[in-house]
Amino acid sequence: MNAPTEFRITEDGGRKYAVVPLERFTELVERAGGADALTIPHAVVARHLTAGVPLWKAWREHLGLTQTDLARTLGVSQAQIAQWERAGARPRHATLKRLAAAMGLHVAQLSLRGA
Repeated sequence: MNAPTEFRITEDGGRKYAVVPLERFTELVERAGGADALTIPHAVVARHLTAGVPLWKAWREHLGLTQTDLARTLGVSQAQIAQWERAGARPRHATLKRLAAAMGLHVAQLSLRGA
């Protein structure tokens, strides 16, 4: 038996939204097969492709977060964030999931298939 989903209903501009925990949202998207429909802003992709920065760094910058902000959210040091963002770094999938959750993203948004 599944545990009840914690959620809340919010309204903005006359539209109602169900707000669910990111992990639950991710599960629902993956179950529905919609992870491929998630988008990555052009600015993030361009930064990644033209400057060669990792997608997670491009996302962090796009979202206006500092390494210190992200480190604080994840409970790690700023130096650890810098290590994950260095050229050629390949964080484990579990680390990418943590980074995605900390930035309010789906882990699929931290990779470009075929790139």
